[in-house]
Amino acid sequence: MSYLENGSTHRSLFRLMGPLHHDADPNRSQVLAHIMENTGWDLGRAIRAFNSMRHPKSKVLVFDQIHRMWKGCDWVPGDKDSKDSMFIVELRTLQRRVAAMDSELKKATKEIKRLNKKLANRDESGAEEEQPETNGNQSEYGRNIEDMVRQAWS
Repeated sequence: MSYLENGSTHRSLFRLMGPLHHDADPNRSQVLAHIMENTGWDLGRAIRAFNSMRHPKSKVLVFDQIHRMWKGCDWVPGDKDSKDSMFIVELRTLQRRVAAMDSELKKATKEIKRLNKKLANRDESGAEEEQPETNGNQSEYGRNIEDMVRQAWS
């Protein structure tokens, strides 16, 4: 957490920042100008603060991919129609992400079932006794993997 000279944080100062453009040229960046204006810092310190605030772990400033602008994490438009539109876009984005994660989970579950079945068939056929062991007992290794998979899914 980064504290400013007055004891406040970057989040408290910039969480409601309206959408602003950022440019590769620091002199044309609206975001950097806004940071310098509100803090009184020089360009170098404003760049470091911007890089800190846009970092995925802090998410003080978030990038709106539709409008290609940076905005504060808690900023919402003033008029009702724009606010509703923004929430609908964010909801649709989250729905797409959930659907993609659900698909990946189904694939992983299917793969785990396939591997468990393959492991069970291998244990039943006694194939592990015919193969030379490397780095310990292979059947014990397979059971450990199976136990880890069960724990992860329970």
